Amino acid sequence: MVRKIEFSEIRKEELTKAAIRSVALKGFDLVTLDDVAKEAGFSKGIVTYYFKTREELLISVVRMMWANLLDMTRDAWELPDQIDDPEEVYTRVREYYANPKVDLIAVIKNGVNILVSMFDENRHILRVTGELWCQVPRNKMVAELSTHMQEVIIGTTAVFIQAGAKRGVFKKRNPQLAAYILVSTITGAAFSHVVSKGSLDSKKLKKELTDHILLYLCK
Repeated sequence: MVRKIEFSEIRKEELTKAAIRSVALKGFDLVTLDDVAKEAGFSKGIVTYYFKTREELLISVVRMMWANLLDMTRDAWELPDQIDDPEEVYTRVREYYANPKVDLIAVIKNGVNILVSMFDENRHILRVTGELWCQVPRNKMVAELSTHMQEVIIGTTAVFIQAGAKRGVFKKRNPQLAAYILVSTITGAAFSHVVSKGSLDSKKLKKELTDHILLYLCK
């Protein structure tokens, strides 16, 4: 039974990843189960065995996408994988970055490096993220997950900024507003990089983006 469940989960994950690639190519509204079957290299019957409708498959896409974005956030802020609850995340960030031995400037440089590298390696995921954001006004499920994800990302960044201000490394600002501006800057750079198909040298992008963030945050 355990093996059967594991195989089922693996197959669902394969189909969901195929669906993400299909959405990146055709857009959220135009993808069909036939597209996913072709992309995955399976028959349509296998797809409908695991996902009875297109909506079920797209729900799986949304959940995987937000999970991927949460993983990116964890990596950027050097958080353990097992932390999922937002309040635990905030507590961890608050305690960890209050430590004067932790180099906050190095954390920012490393975080930007991780994120830009992920932009380069997973451009299709960013295209799908844009597709999902376009669904927010008309899809309640996507809107709820998007709001939750945004709150976690902004909240985590705000706690980090607040910790840096208390240590005298960052300027004293409204943490929530500063976090919103910082995340918007990084997100904007990510989508511009994807739209331009990486025409800007990644090393230069990392440096300029890091310099811009440090100029905004630091004394």
